[in-house]
Amino acid sequence: MGMFKFLLAAAAGAGVVYLFDPDRGRSRRARLSDQVSARTREGMAKTRQQADYQAGVARGAVHDAVDRITPDDSIDDATLLQKVRSEALGPSGVSTGSVDVAVEDGVVIFRGKVPADGSAVRLVELTSAVEGVTEIRNELTSE
Repeated sequence: MGMFKFLLAAAAGAGVVYLFDPDRGRSRRARLSDQVSARTREGMAKTRQQADYQAGVARGAVHDAVDRITPDDSIDDATLLQKVRSEALGPSGVSTGSVDVAVEDGVVIFRGKVPADGSAVRLVELTSAVEGVTEIRNELTSE
């Protein structure tokens, strides 16, 4: 154990002489300080990068968990009514003045009069394709 202490003390002494040499000691200390600072910055950058990555992984896990808990088909009735009017009534060619549309808890209710040319069937087909519609009650009558 005595030899180990001697070698350790000799190495420490050589380091002190190397760093505090009157001719080049100042530049050696400055270079050593720069190298230590650079390694510290690199380590901090890697740590920050890994932390950002892990934060993104956590955000993704939270997003996936929320998606599994919260159904995507939870559209409120007012929004669903607007979707039915734009996606089903417009393309169907049925006059919107003669058809009354209501939405209650995802159920679309049609009331009114339509021509006997199959417009009601087309309207129901288009409405069933609208996302969020759970049921369609067709109370339309033919003219």
